[in-house]
Amino acid sequence: MLKEALAELSALKLGSMADRLRQWAEDPENLGRSHAECVLALAQAQTQASANKRAKCFLSRADLPPNIAIEDFRDGSRRGLAPGLLGNLKTCDWVQRGQAVVITGGTDTGKTFLAAALGREASLLGYSVAYRRVPDLLVECAIEQSKSAAALSALMKRLSRPKLLVLDDFAVEPATPEQCHILRRLLDARHRHSLALLVAASNAVEDWSDYFEDKTAAEAIYSRTSAHTKPIVLKRAS
Repeated sequence: MLKEALAELSALKLGSMADRLRQWAEDPENLGRSHAECVLALAQAQTQASANKRAKCFLSRADLPPNIAIEDFRDGSRRGLAPGLLGNLKTCDWVQRGQAVVITGGTDTGKTFLAAALGREASLLGYSVAYRRVPDLLVECAIEQSKSAAALSALMKRLSRPKLLVLDDFAVEPATPEQCHILRRLLDARHRHSLALLVAASNAVEDWSDYFEDKTAAEAIYSRTSAHTKPIVLKRAS
C-alpha cells in the first residue's frame, strides 16, 4: 500500500508529500499516531515546499543566491539596526498591515541583501511578493507603453496585486515627468489597497526629490513611501 501511495503522490508531482510519507512510515514513533496526524504532516510538508519554491523564485528575480536568509544579516546594532528591529521585521506583521519599510545606506551596506531576505521571509509565510529594481522597472514600463496604453495598464495591475512589492535602487537615477507619473500611479494603486512596500535606496530620503523632475509627483511618491516611516539607515559591517 505504501509503495502505491508513494507512486501516486509522485505521479501528481507532490514529491514533498511523498518524501514526508516515506519518513513518516520509517519512524517507529508514528506507529500509534492517527491517520489525521499523518495527513496533516503531509499537507504541512507540501505547504512548506511551495513556500520554499516561491522564495527561490523571488530571490532568482533579485539576482541573489537561493540560500540567502535573514539570519545571515548579522551585527544588527553596528549596522544601524535598533535592538529587536530585525526580529520584528522578520515576523512580517508590517506586510500584513500594509505598511512601508525604507532601507537606505551607501554601497556595500547590505540594502539589497536585507530587502531580499525580508522578501524571502514574506514568501515563506505565504505572502505574494514582487521585486523590481526601479531603473529596470521604468525601462519595462516604457517598453509596455510603446506597445499600447493597455499593455502598460496590465503591467501596473500585475505590480499592484502582490501583498509586498520590493523596489530596489530607488531614486538613484533622474526620473522624467512621465516616469514620475508612472511611479506615482503604481504607488497610489497599492496604497488604495493597503498593500505593503519595501524600498531600498543608496541615497538618503531627504535627497530623493532631486531625482524626480515632477515635483508634484515627487511629493506624492514621498508620501506613499516614507512620510510615516522612519528609514533604516544601514552602515557597513566593521
